[in-house]
Amino acid sequence: MKKIPYGISDYKTIVEKHYLYVDKTRYIEILEESGEPYVVFLRPRRFGKSLFTSVLEYYYDVKYKDEFDELFKDTYIGQNPTNDKNSYYVLKFNFSGINTSTKESLLQGFTENVIKGLEFFETKYNLELKYKKEGMPSEMFNSFLGKVESKIEGKLYVIIDEYDHFANELLSYQVETFEETISRTGFVRKWYEVLKIGTDNGLVQRIYMTGVSPITLDSMTSGFNIAKNKTRHTKLNECLGFTEEEVRGILKETIGGDIDIEKEMPLLKRYYNGYLFNEDAKNRIFNSDMVLYYASEYQTLGSRPKVLIDPNISSDYNKISNLFTLKNRERNMTILQEIIESKEQENVTITAEYSLAKEFTSEDFRSLLFYLGFLTIKDGIINMVNLQVPNYVIKEMYFDFFGKIIKEEADYELDISKLKNAIIDIAQKGEIKEYLEIVQITLNKLSNRDFIKFDEKYVKVIMITYMMMSKIYYVKSEDEQGGGYVDIALLPRIGAKTKYNAIFEVKYIKKEGYSEEILNEKIKEAKEQIQKYTKSQELLDLEIENKLKKWIVVFCKDEVVYLEEVE
Repeated sequence: MKKIPYGISDYKTIVEKHYLYVDKTRYIEILEESGEPYVVFLRPRRFGKSLFTSVLEYYYDVKYKDEFDELFKDTYIGQNPTNDKNSYYVLKFNFSGINTSTKESLLQGFTENVIKGLEFFETKYNLELKYKKEGMPSEMFNSFLGKVESKIEGKLYVIIDEYDHFANELLSYQVETFEETISRTGFVRKWYEVLKIGTDNGLVQRIYMTGVSPITLDSMTSGFNIAKNKTRHTKLNECLGFTEEEVRGILKETIGGDIDIEKEMPLLKRYYNGYLFNEDAKNRIFNSDMVLYYASEYQTLGSRPKVLIDPNISSDYNKISNLFTLKNRERNMTILQEIIESKEQENVTITAEYSLAKEFTSEDFRSLLFYLGFLTIKDGIINMVNLQVPNYVIKEMYFDFFGKIIKEEADYELDISKLKNAIIDIAQKGEIKEYLEIVQITLNKLSNRDFIKFDEKYVKVIMITYMMMSKIYYVKSEDEQGGGYVDIALLPRIGAKTKYNAIFEVKYIKKEGYSEEILNEKIKEAKEQIQKYTKSQELLDLEIENKLKKWIVVFCKDEVVYLEEVE
């Protein structure tokens, strides 16, 4: 079985140490055929961006000319090399890991990363370049380019990994500092102006930049306006991440006969799949980090991992909370609630160019969520797209964040252990009393602040949020069953052994509209709906394994006025 290169982003190491490699080299040919010498290609975090820059480095670098056959013999590009293979001096920068806590640390970190790139170039090619090694990063870079031209017999290919990493950190909490660094006099913008000068005189012949968001690039337009953004190019939809066919191949090569691939694929699709970067592309993409984490854990354990979400993914994506404060918090929170309520973000024109100096619209914000991987394309309509949450991993992150929002709005410190115990009561005893008490306390706290929001959807969202925060069930809302849509379904979650699953039909009556007659109508309607749902094959199958609890819960304002378990 092949070793899994989880966390390894050096292509040469993968080849020499005989790790699994999913061949993406045909996209080198596609990028060349596009005719664009200066390319920007963006993808969400943990999508294999750094590994692809490493592949480009080893393919184009004159340094590895004699190693070409060994490095690429088993790949598409090894069998179909282009004329430009091993024909450039590769200058590579990586702008991750910069301390953004102060302006001074930001400048220092950016400068150090520039120096690392320049010094590695010198060492790699055994050059002694007497360029300026003090002052602003743009001055060093300008001096370097002036000296290197006479010392090499060829042109430069500049590769920039994580070009926007530090900027995305700043956008989360220091927008003013971000704007200063990329302003006309900002040190980041000045550095990119030098890079552009390098292309003007022909020394820098190719550029490949990768990152997550186009905001930094577009904010520097007048300083660096030569790169072509290929992020949404149809032919590059599958360049990073894995297709279903590739995932099947990974499981076969790394786990083999010890895994029932057909049985696992629905689970992997539910948790890791769903990304689409162009509405005309055919295949949805799996997050590569998530798939490799799963395969690595399965290979080690000899069975399906109990925890399906890679902790590294969680730490990266948990910065979502800062994102929703960007520019217009109230508007962003409205979008959050729409997403939480499973509403598609319809008729969106994906923003290609950002300028924080101009109005930051709702479309700009939705587009940013798309670039960061929190939303993806469902389908196209006319010249726009409809966006949706890509998978359950991202959905759970939204609900975790919404739980924090509830806490802030209600000014109520929820005891997570108490919440977990309440969900455990449902899972092990089939009892719901403690859980509903927690929900009612929250509703009461919220109603004292702003009960105009209160409706059936809002109550359901709070119920679902608390259920998802417990990490005990796989929670579905508006799940189609038996010709109807179940309000809330608590279904088996991998790694959690429960005695009971459950479905809920939730009704809400406004206080001013409450009467016994209305209540009875709601109860009758709920019973009819539950009877319809329980005829579905999925729920019938669940009852074979676990007892399925079926509850009707009717709220009036902030309290439960009717609760019934339907047999």
